[in-house]
Amino acid sequence: MPKAFTDVAIIGGGPVGLAAANLLGHLGIDCTLFERNASTSFHPRGHVVNTRTMEILRGIGLEEAVNAVSLPVDRHAGIGFYTSLSGDEIGVIETRRDPEWSRVEQSQSPALKRSCPQDRFEPVLREHTAAHASVSVHFGRGINRLVQDADGVSLEWSAEDGASGTTRARYIIAADGPRSEAREAVGIAMEGRSIGQQIGIYFHADLWPLVKDRPYLLFWIYNARTSGVLISLDGRNRWTYNFGYRDDESRDDFTPERCLDLLHAVIGSEDYPIEIKNIMPWRMQARIADSMQAGRVFLAGDAAHPLPPTGGQGMNTGIADVHNLCWKLAMVLRGVAPESLLETYTTERRPVAHFNVEQSARNAQAMQRKGLSGMLANDSALLANLEGPAGAENRARLAEGIPEQRAHFDYAGQTFGYFYDSPLITGDGTPAPAFEVVTYTPCARPGHRAPHLPVRYQGRAQSLIDLFALDRFTLLTGPDGEGWRTALAGAADLPDVTALTLGREVEADATAWCSLYGVAPDGAVLVRPDGHVAWRSVNAGPAADLIAALRRAAGLGPDPVQDKIGGMIHAAS
Repeated sequence: MPKAFTDVAIIGGGPVGLAAANLLGHLGIDCTLFERNASTSFHPRGHVVNTRTMEILRGIGLEEAVNAVSLPVDRHAGIGFYTSLSGDEIGVIETRRDPEWSRVEQSQSPALKRSCPQDRFEPVLREHTAAHASVSVHFGRGINRLVQDADGVSLEWSAEDGASGTTRARYIIAADGPRSEAREAVGIAMEGRSIGQQIGIYFHADLWPLVKDRPYLLFWIYNARTSGVLISLDGRNRWTYNFGYRDDESRDDFTPERCLDLLHAVIGSEDYPIEIKNIMPWRMQARIADSMQAGRVFLAGDAAHPLPPTGGQGMNTGIADVHNLCWKLAMVLRGVAPESLLETYTTERRPVAHFNVEQSARNAQAMQRKGLSGMLANDSALLANLEGPAGAENRARLAEGIPEQRAHFDYAGQTFGYFYDSPLITGDGTPAPAFEVVTYTPCARPGHRAPHLPVRYQGRAQSLIDLFALDRFTLLTGPDGEGWRTALAGAADLPDVTALTLGREVEADATAWCSLYGVAPDGAVLVRPDGHVAWRSVNAGPAADLIAALRRAAGLGPDPVQDKIGGMIHAAS
């Protein structure tokens, strides 16, 4: 039975809502999750867990559990384009099978991008919530009414068994999907459009003889009977096939019999037994909320920005939303920061979400322009004659457009290269590096994600990003930056900070760190709980600069006496 009062209520038990519950649980914040459905997703649906999301999960102890149920890394090595699994190859985009690509990937993060279907991912997240005493999870409980006032939000809930009640919360995270009732209740409008209509078929078939030498995550299929994308869920037996259909067709036209016929066309043979598990119609959307906050209600994930799956950004953008929000909620709830800190959520996250929405739409449109559309209805005349010797010329024409699609599948710059520009960030006057979707340029400019660097700390090989805690700020100093630590130790009324010196308690190549982070040996970098840089000083400087930047990063006023906010300086030794 849901309790009568909670600090944070989460509406929605999908990946974003469950991630929020785990983040808040990791922070020890009392929260209650409501999900109308009785169980986690039975359809694989989304599957891409990008590297930044894996870093977030790593930070709260979930990386290994997600890795364990993901597509094996050696079966996640590229994207193939074929007339059918038994037919002709049109082209390939190689990723992990390219040694240089793999070297670059491993230089950017201690984590790896994974493919973890939602029907495997959600149970891992749900199970992990049980490790947190502050988290209550209630599936089979839907929210019927939401009313907020100056002091909190009242939620009226009910269950299929007739049980009902009211829960009072100080704040709400609404992660209840693209048709969010919470968004409607608080009157937040959306802008954008729908882009076609799609069908997703989840099925089982042992296709190992056809794929054992082609360890690809995605197989894009083009022939006279169908065009779409076949997604490898486990590398052998579990698959989804997604495709667009015409406006003059209805979802009801795609009966199990017709879907079976389409799968035979995808495979290029009727010799493989197929068990269709689920047929799910859906619509591709590219929309974004005008605001991600209305008073005490915060939108996250598809409730704020349903976006096309072309690029796999949807779930990842939503998890990044709640990663940005949860540390701020914790600081406000603990009295460490003023409530105005929460107003930066929309300021920081909406521009990132807007870019991801539009880039995902560009990915779909770029494939359509080259006759490679699978997620939109594909009426290309080329499809009628692609197979066998007679189709060689048409296959060559399609193949010409494949290299241009790399940004759809390979997007380290989009994953790591975005930055926040808000009142919490103290700029240092340096320009942002050129942004590219595919290529990531590591950068510790204020607002950016603090870059990965291999280090040893407390006797263990780790990444520098492993040292950033979700419940506090981290001050990194060069080997000659002791003055910055002294400044912190002598200050009062500050949020919690851990101070670390490269080349001292953090064993690392200090010269490499200085170069990567853009500072001299006596410089310093202040990192937020979410791993983004709040402030940077290239050299030694006034202690007041650091103190002001720290207060600004926590949303505090400029006068240390004004807020009476307490904290501790953790100068590790």
